[in-house]
Amino acid sequence: MRIRSLSRGISLLVGLMAMVAFGKPIAAQATNSQARVPIPYTSYLSLNPLGIPFDIFSVEGETGIAQGMTVGASISHTEIDNQRYSSGDFKFRYYPSEIVLKGFSIGASVGVLRYSDIVNGADRATIDSPTIGLLLDYNWLLGATHRFVIGTGVAAKRILAGSEDRAKVDLGRAQLSARFTVGVAF
Repeated sequence: MRIRSLSRGISLLVGLMAMVAFGKPIAAQATNSQARVPIPYTSYLSLNPLGIPFDIFSVEGETGIAQGMTVGASISHTEIDNQRYSSGDFKFRYYPSEIVLKGFSIGASVGVLRYSDIVNGADRATIDSPTIGLLLDYNWLLGATHRFVIGTGVAAKRILAGSEDRAKVDLGRAQLSARFTVGVAF
């Protein structure tokens, strides 16, 4: 009788171990395959079409590096009255939906800004400074194949130049900017 109980106990233990050993990978595979969304495009190139009627130019590119994360770069030039802003930035974005290039993203940037303005009525003063920034963006993927990208957003950049250098061109320590871009995903 004791042998029978012992063999039942061993059989039960072996069965439980088999369920744990083989059940977890099957459950994990089902969870992972359900959680992952197939992403047909992970990169894009775009430009700002407002450069045609206005003096607002930008070109940017972005590519996925992991689920929901991208790196990219942008170059821009804007002229408003006598003020000229030229910048180059490297960007990191995180898409909380974990679908790169689509929807809401939050990110950070590091870059360089060249700013110039007319001071004292005739002289153009220029400052070159590194910047760091925060980004809030939203992208739409449109069209039959969802390759047409429309991107919008806002950014706040900290100008890392000293107060004396910024005062020469009457530039604050922070700069707000807006983003509008159209492009193609691939």
